[in-house]
Amino acid sequence: MFEYRFIKFEWNFYLQKFEPIKFKCELSYDDLRAKYTDQNNCYTAQQREFFRLLYGQCEIDVPKKSVIRLLFDEVLNPFYIFQVFAMALWFWDGYAIYATCIGVISTLSICASLYETIQNNNSIRQMARYNCEINLLTKDRQLKAVNSSQLLPGDVIELPSGKTLPCDLILLTGGAIVNEAMLTGESIPVMKSPLPYNSLESYSETETTKHTLYSGTSVVQTRPVKDEKVYALVRSTGFLTTKGSLVRDILYPKEINFKFYADAMKFVFFMAAMAIVGFGLTVPLMIKSG
Repeated sequence: MFEYRFIKFEWNFYLQKFEPIKFKCELSYDDLRAKYTDQNNCYTAQQREFFRLLYGQCEIDVPKKSVIRLLFDEVLNPFYIFQVFAMALWFWDGYAIYATCIGVISTLSICASLYETIQNNNSIRQMARYNCEINLLTKDRQLKAVNSSQLLPGDVIELPSGKTLPCDLILLTGGAIVNEAMLTGESIPVMKSPLPYNSLESYSETETTKHTLYSGTSVVQTRPVKDEKVYALVRSTGFLTTKGSLVRDILYPKEINFKFYADAMKFVFFMAAMAIVGFGLTVPLMIKSG
């Protein structure tokens, strides 16, 4: 009844690639509208339980990292390890006050960096997680108020006016004016039109933007046609939405190699090599002199 793709395993010699489970909506406009406005295609209770396990909740739940993990993953770096060895050297050489100052300053720097990282992580979690009340079209063609976290790809909902969208949608009937400032940075309202009638053109996730409503955008106004309500089809939920991809880029950005950081690492390793050589030459002389 509903088309979906299961996880595909593509093996090569070293790497295992995973393809996320996505709701298939690459159909012609007429087939897409007819398939998901027919009451026979609405999910039953058992199907909802199964597809909820398959697609997950309709929310972007960013995991909260522990303080220990944040400390080791994002705060500690080779510079502080170098400071530890430097402090040990100064203590051993009798410069206890100087070594203590280095330790206090380094500890305060680590605490400040850790606090800022925790605050940023909490801000991202609050920004990403969102839910609201949505009118869901049931099997008996009635609207039922549910929490947006219960929505599944393939559900048909009444487009809410004046609310932020919790998922990516395909506009089936009526029109809408949305604010996509979260995605583009521009506060100019954008007009969205429903899927055209009597068309054999297929829907595309990347090219058909004028019929697509994106998660995180706010609906300024809905425009029903005659007495028909404005209905939309849930296309994707959670981290597979446009907002979810933005959150993924924030949490796991592409690695950028800064020349300054690379040169700093070379300097630290060079100084470490010099210290090891000097230590190796000094120890025999100190042992010989008692």
